[in-house]
Amino acid sequence: MFKKNRKLQNYSHLAVVFHLPAFLTLTAITLGPLLYTLKISFFDYKISSAGSEDVFVGLQNYIQMFQDMEFINSMLKTFLFMFCAVVLEVILGIALAMALNSIVRFQKIFTSLTLIPMMVAPLIIGLMFSFFLNPQFGLYVWLVDTLHLPLPTVLTDTPMLAMIVVILMDVWEWSPYMGLVFLAGLQSISGEYYEAAKVDGASGSQIFRYVTLPLMKSVLVVGILLRAMETFKEFDKPFILTGGGPGNATEVIDIFTYRQAFVSFNFSYAAAVCVVLFLILQICGMLYQRFAMEGEE
Repeated sequence: MFKKNRKLQNYSHLAVVFHLPAFLTLTAITLGPLLYTLKISFFDYKISSAGSEDVFVGLQNYIQMFQDMEFINSMLKTFLFMFCAVVLEVILGIALAMALNSIVRFQKIFTSLTLIPMMVAPLIIGLMFSFFLNPQFGLYVWLVDTLHLPLPTVLTDTPMLAMIVVILMDVWEWSPYMGLVFLAGLQSISGEYYEAAKVDGASGSQIFRYVTLPLMKSVLVVGILLRAMETFKEFDKPFILTGGGPGNATEVIDIFTYRQAFVSFNFSYAAAVCVVLFLILQICGMLYQRFAMEGEE
């Protein structure tokens, strides 16, 4: 018994030794920039102004942030984008999961094929949609003109249509991911529940409402939180497709932060925005951890 405990202690010590370099490296490349960002958020650091990195302004950047209508507009656009995209992805994800779960033969093949959109880099997806919607040579314009469809030929010059396109772009990419998550939740439900419901005379819609959805509650919440955190950080696709335009109709918060830092060169203000976003995502992460642990229990 003593030898066994000593052997386990040796394995634990060996595990710590092997993990320590990776832990220190990840800590350095994440905690270091985070602390530096927090520091400069209390200064008036502008690259266009010499010596501004030493000008301490306290909470001025944070006060200015919540008085800045552009920041508030970007946050509203971000929450609108997040809400619409996540709702559509949940609906399509559930439909896709149920469709895949009903397939008896070649289920793994069809599941693998549906994951192709999420394997494409967001930058490439932005370029794909940009080429598809190009008013000069895009496939969308050709289809509208050829089939004489009553649709506008340019979708990115109207604020509402541009936001819809950005939302659909994210939905196209990440609905398969939600479908995969929900498929795992469906397959973890015991068939005894469905058999009991059928014996009681429940219809298909009643089984879905009173059996499937309640038993998938934890999976649904975890999937929604994960996608909400990811959509909150959206940058690549709207930046490539619209650049935040027309005007600032699709300027989500990450594009706003990019513009403050690398167009206006107001690094301290951008750092303050990043700190606020970090706190919001930290709260989401805590909620995710809570619901994930409840799901495991």
